[in-house]
Amino acid sequence: MTYSGADQARASREELGKALEALQQDPNIPDDVMAVAQNIAQAVGALFEAEKASSEPDGKASVKAALGNLSQTLALLQDVKSTHGGVDVATQTIAQTMSKLYPLTTVPSRMAPAPTGDTTIKDPVVPKAAKVPSEAPAPIDPARASMPKIAPKPTGAREKIEANIGATTESNFYVGFSGEISQGGVFLATYEVLPKDSSVNVLVTLPGNFEFRCDGWVRFVRDPFDLSADDGADPGMGIQFENLPADARELVLRFIRKRPPMFYDD
Repeated sequence: MTYSGADQARASREELGKALEALQQDPNIPDDVMAVAQNIAQAVGALFEAEKASSEPDGKASVKAALGNLSQTLALLQDVKSTHGGVDVATQTIAQTMSKLYPLTTVPSRMAPAPTGDTTIKDPVVPKAAKVPSEAPAPIDPARASMPKIAPKPTGAREKIEANIGATTESNFYVGFSGEISQGGVFLATYEVLPKDSSVNVLVTLPGNFEFRCDGWVRFVRDPFDLSADDGADPGMGIQFENLPADARELVLRFIRKRPPMFYDD
């Protein structure tokens, strides 16, 4: 058995290879651009693993790893100070590549259960969530998806919550197609989820005793009791930042340089 998204993984790897080549054309590549190039190279490696995957879960895991590297790269590109001709090419290529890879991560990789009882029954009903497509889903338009989201108007006092984020925590920052962290937020891994669109005030704590507060709202929820949810995904909720302060943004970027953020865009 081979991974159903192998062809898309290969096509994406080849496109990223062109972006990587554009960045590396300058023999005196600046350090901040070099960091971006290294991240792209890691994503290329993950996609190569997806191509060779012998199962849906393994292929999907490799694609998710590539998306993590690319999410980190997009965030780092927002902070590149050097002038380099390949940066614009890399930014556009990464956004387009992510729009093609992200749908692969939302396809359930659970296989249909083996039939039991009378195997002569015609046209057995197979749960829709167990179906694995034979071809990659349609890509998302990154330009449309990366438009800033409008926060719902608070209807009462904001719920105060805390998100502890470290090197290995299930909670993490997330970004969308724009790569701009102020248009993203923080995923809080928890079984005590709030309804979507709930207004919150989140205290984010980081390693080194760094922390910041920011208003936000619940953009998405991973219900712990939703059996059709993405397999392997931690339950919790995604908090969208509202008016992220500049000093807080700098803390987030500093953290993202060490740990790739999650990718989410609806």
